[in-house]
Amino acid sequence: MSVEIRPANPGDLAAILEFDPVARREERRHDYMSKALTGDRGMDVRVLVLDDEIAGYAVMAEFFGHPFLERIYTAERFLRRGVAGALMANIEGQFEGDRMFVSCNESNQPMRTLLVARGYKVSGMVENLDPGDPELFFVIFRDALDAAIEAANA
Repeated sequence: MSVEIRPANPGDLAAILEFDPVARREERRHDYMSKALTGDRGMDVRVLVLDDEIAGYAVMAEFFGHPFLERIYTAERFLRRGVAGALMANIEGQFEGDRMFVSCNESNQPMRTLLVARGYKVSGMVENLDPGDPELFFVIFRDALDAAIEAANA
């Protein structure tokens, strides 16, 4: 089994749309991904390729001058196989600055669990982005991340 995490490119759009049902049915997400893959607004997209198949993607952007994991998505058939964790570890190992932010819907228990397990702390909440499902914001500080990386390598 081969695993590769690499920068995405516009040629990856069709594969991403194939497994992201929201992007298939909502033109807004399709346009967002098209722009992200070209680096619009400084966005950086990475894909995890498992045996020559894109299994997930992550979109990095900026939030008040700090790195922000704007979107992370795993193809359904690859769920619970460490795709999101591997993408996050890749991003965490490369971001610059003293903190990084991530958000997810309150209802997204798998992502919330992953974030807490990786040492992220709740930093705030925004209502009404998705009515009835608040957006939770999480942060991890560089010192906590460095300590976690050091412990994992010990």
